[in-house]
Amino acid sequence: MNGAVMSDDRRAERRAARARAITEAEVHPRWADRRARRALVGGAAAALALPWAATVVCWFLAPSTTAMVTTFVLCGLCAAAWIPIGSQIVTMTRGAAGAVPEEFLDERQRTELLRARTVAHRATLTLLLLTGLIVQLALPHDAMTPEVPAAAVAVLFVALLATVVALPALAAGWNMPDPPPDDDADSGSR
Repeated sequence: MNGAVMSDDRRAERRAARARAITEAEVHPRWADRRARRALVGGAAAALALPWAATVVCWFLAPSTTAMVTTFVLCGLCAAAWIPIGSQIVTMTRGAAGAVPEEFLDERQRTELLRARTVAHRATLTLLLLTGLIVQLALPHDAMTPEVPAAAVAVLFVALLATVVALPALAAGWNMPDPPPDDDADSGSR
């Protein structure tokens, strides 16, 4: 019993330390202005477009070696690009992307998190509707049972999942306001 309580305490301490590390992390000066942050979010969106491109390749070329190789290359490039870009976005938004439990966020960060989730929810609904519409339009209408490659369905699921998971971070990074100017910089210029 005592070991379980100690384990829970240690787990809570590690969780709080991780939250502090994210919320207090120093943001690289490169991401200090909105324009640079939006460029980073654009790069992340471009990386997330790669599995969608792989879905199109699978739809038209699967089953084939070309489709398989192209899909693996595009999804691998997406992962290779997303890992550094995604970590920068999480650091830059300081928990507003949902990487930190809400009890560790201040009121401003909670408001940013709620706004990011709201925007991401709306974008997800739009994405699902557009995906359904495009799939319906792409299916052949002359056959009773359309044949869709299983690889295209699997890659479409991966693309949707990756996009839905990333949308709150992208929304938080895109909408994040510029930080207030330093008081020291204002007083030094007078």
